[in-house]
Amino acid sequence: MKKLTTLFIALVLLSACTGTGKPDAEESKVKYETYHNDYYDYTVEYPYFLIPQGEATNQDGQKFFSDDQKIQLLVYRDYKNDFLTGGDLYMISEAYEEDLKGKEEIFNKELHDNHYTIEYKTDDILHTDYALLYGENYFNIRFEYPETEKERMEAIVEHVIKSFKVEDLDAGGDEPEGNATAGELEDSFPAFLEGFLKDCYWGKNFNTLLRNNDKTLATYLDPRMDVRRYYAPGTVAILATRDENFGFAPEDDFMRRPSVDGDLIFEYVNDDSSPCELIYSNINVIYYVSIKSVPDVVVNRETLETRPVKIAYPEAQIMAVYLPNAYDNPVGYYFMHTPDGWKLAFVDDTLCGA
Repeated sequence: MKKLTTLFIALVLLSACTGTGKPDAEESKVKYETYHNDYYDYTVEYPYFLIPQGEATNQDGQKFFSDDQKIQLLVYRDYKNDFLTGGDLYMISEAYEEDLKGKEEIFNKELHDNHYTIEYKTDDILHTDYALLYGENYFNIRFEYPETEKERMEAIVEHVIKSFKVEDLDAGGDEPEGNATAGELEDSFPAFLEGFLKDCYWGKNFNTLLRNNDKTLATYLDPRMDVRRYYAPGTVAILATRDENFGFAPEDDFMRRPSVDGDLIFEYVNDDSSPCELIYSNINVIYYVSIKSVPDVVVNRETLETRPVKIAYPEAQIMAVYLPNAYDNPVGYYFMHTPDGWKLAFVDDTLCGA
């Protein structure tokens, strides 16, 4: 059984109640409902006059609006890191500095060991941004409301923040004990893959979609991590980002459009067969396998020293799919199971000396 940990944060808001006692009196009249997020196992209370808008598609949280939508609350889980440049999860101070960027008219900001609060104003709207670092997850509470509601909302904001509770996540990992086991995820993967192939592979040139930032392909990408490509201009594999044009060269294939006739056969590789040993004489056979990690990258070309690749979801399940390129050599497509479902994270054009 998991142990439910209640995180009561003692916040000292600079805009707290004045000596009139009015905010306390107002707050005592407010009734609260409880929102529980099943995916990330956290709860938070919200005032009864805010209407739940339904959970986000990635199940990380929910919005709550007043009838006139002038008062809004957003609670959600996030993963703040600098993974595209090889960085780790942001420390609380780094996340705090990032959130301060672009905000004007800040009238209160507080940084603590594992949480921070930023209060600021845009026109006549007040905002409160609260973030709590717990394990490798950031949990966020965001309020916005008219300045005319300031006196009433101060105590409500404080109550909501203090009500937040999160269940212990295993080993601080990014993925909670979710709604599906590893076996269930593997069973559901072929259906997802069939849709991906229909939208982004059959009758398409994948390199062109990747290079042109195709809108359809973008629906299969996670904006928090995008997609990266392994390529080998020589004997050493390099990992390139979108800003580096994925390492594409003029001689790369931007023309071939594979097609398929008949039913597809999805074959799970349950032995030690390498992509180079698999036979691609029948394009209707699609090979896929669960892998523990994506290939390391070389950090020193002279010593060939390598390091693991930093990813946005360190505990996510990874599925590798092997498809033939223009020369019938296998190309690896590495998918990760994110809070928003399966997403393409890496393309590997270095298999078998391709």
